[in-house]
Amino acid sequence: PLRKAKITAEAAVKRSEKATKAAADAREAAEKAAVEATNARKAAEDAREASAKAKAVAEAALDDASKKLQEAEDYLEEVKSKPGCAHGALWWIERELHEQKAYLPESKGGYRKKN
Repeated sequence: PLRKAKITAEAAVKRSEKATKAAADAREAAEKAAVEATNARKAAEDAREASAKAKAVAEAALDDASKKLQEAEDYLEEVKSKPGCAHGALWWIERELHEQKAYLPESKGGYRKKN
């Protein structure tokens, strides 16, 4: 009985060592995954901030372009109202402006193209 108890105890020790090693490996993997997740979260936050900045720049550029377009249309109307203007050239400029509006969304001053 003593020999059997000694063998059983050794087997139990080996099993517990294996379980301890497996738990340590799992803990190490979990810590590594946590670090990777933290890095990924930080990268995502940085990308979100960069995206917000790019959106603000794009909106500012769109507002500026809309103002310039309105100025051009106002100037065109002013030139058309003066006597002695070249009607053909003005028609062509007006047509180009109209065609460019086809590529704008309706909410931004564009129009729906007929299919």
